[in-house]
Amino acid sequence: MASRRFGLYFAWSRPQETGADLGILDNRYPALFEFRRILWPEFEHLQDPARFHQGIEGFLDHVILSDFRHFQSVVQEATGNPVVLIQREGDKPPTGHLDRALLAGIDTLIVVSLDHIRGGSGGRQEAAPGEIELLREFLSRENNCVVLCPHHDIGGSVLVPGETALQSQETEYRHHGDPTIPPQQRLGGFCLSVARGLGLPFTNLYGLNPAKAPDGSPAPLDIRADLDRGGLLRGVRTFNLHPHLPHLALPGTCSTMDVLALQTINPAAPPHPFVQAGYTSFNALLQARPDAFAGTLLVCDATIWSAAFLGLESLETFWRNLATLRK
Repeated sequence: MASRRFGLYFAWSRPQETGADLGILDNRYPALFEFRRILWPEFEHLQDPARFHQGIEGFLDHVILSDFRHFQSVVQEATGNPVVLIQREGDKPPTGHLDRALLAGIDTLIVVSLDHIRGGSGGRQEAAPGEIELLREFLSRENNCVVLCPHHDIGGSVLVPGETALQSQETEYRHHGDPTIPPQQRLGGFCLSVARGLGLPFTNLYGLNPAKAPDGSPAPLDIRADLDRGGLLRGVRTFNLHPHLPHLALPGTCSTMDVLALQTINPAAPPHPFVQAGYTSFNALLQARPDAFAGTLLVCDATIWSAAFLGLESLETFWRNLATLRK
């Protein structure tokens, strides 16, 4: 059987992301100069404006996209095929909404939904009906795989009981502790629209701070090996330590998806309503049940493919397992 061929699809509108008003804190990425200042001096190698655009564009290129290059190289080494990186609305090809030409030659599509959910003219990225049907057709082929990857939803519509919106946002901010994140940063609208179109009931809630092992590495995952039909988590111990990871919430009665892995929440982090409600871990990896699609459909956080947040050896094992997936 031929080696797998990956497409890494960034579901954002690059013009909307780079054109966000710097005077509005919420629901935008930092400009590169802001990021450098907040985390000084860690990123001072990006200070030269002649080489690194100092606006939001520079942050997308030299922080976010650069963090995915190691994943691309690992998968290319495992499959012998380059990973095609596509931006939904970008400034150079390959770019575009999902269509047959864009998916030609791809059997593993990773949808990185780092698109902001905004009101007004900024709007949100949503899959069109034709794109949903194309993905449904794609998943009707047994060898194909789609991985939906939203990120966190911080300071959004789920408020802490008894608190104002501002107080609730501060509670979440103190819990994850990342000074680069604004009071409200809601991400993943495209993936949520795909999920609704395909009849998948998950929601990305919160931005939870994951637990560390005593040596500072990510704490071990709670893995449901009996549900791991494709052996994706074989040899995998941990994911990463991004400071704000979503709980991939499922309704109490869900007949279409299983939880394959849970990640422990940092017990030393400041209080969070999800923890105060009695939860000690969050859903980190979901898989559609075998009667939902002939192909494989997974849901995980967008940073699973990033090399920036520790746990790299175990993540590489996960990436290679996906690169050799066989139904």
